[in-house]
Amino acid sequence: MRRYAITFQIRPGTEAAVRELLSGYAPPEGETPDGTRLLSTSIFMHGTTVVRVIEIDGNLPSVMAHLSRQPGIQKLERELDAHLVVPRDMSDPAGVRAFFASALMDHVTTRVAEPVRTEPVR
Repeated sequence: MRRYAITFQIRPGTEAAVRELLSGYAPPEGETPDGTRLLSTSIFMHGTTVVRVIEIDGNLPSVMAHLSRQPGIQKLERELDAHLVVPRDMSDPAGVRAFFASALMDHVTTRVAEPVRTEPVR
């Protein structure tokens, strides 16, 4: 599993509309033609900063191309564009790649908790 995060800025005063858009869209198909799986998506907002975290099993370019072809995602991105500080073209794989290249956050670390051990009762 790999985790990626992208960030983008929205215009001040659009926070409620963006929150509604990002919490209410239909999820995309979870598997790409090459078998890459989109495991989860989490979206965080702080003021006018939005961070979207995705977890995938497979490769990121496959997910980017797949998402650019999903009708529900295309609709969401068109509606979201009206609220962005920097508009982007998410209508085709090249536009999605350009957006990810500018918005992808550097992965610094991931820490996973050790499993809890239970000793057998004697």
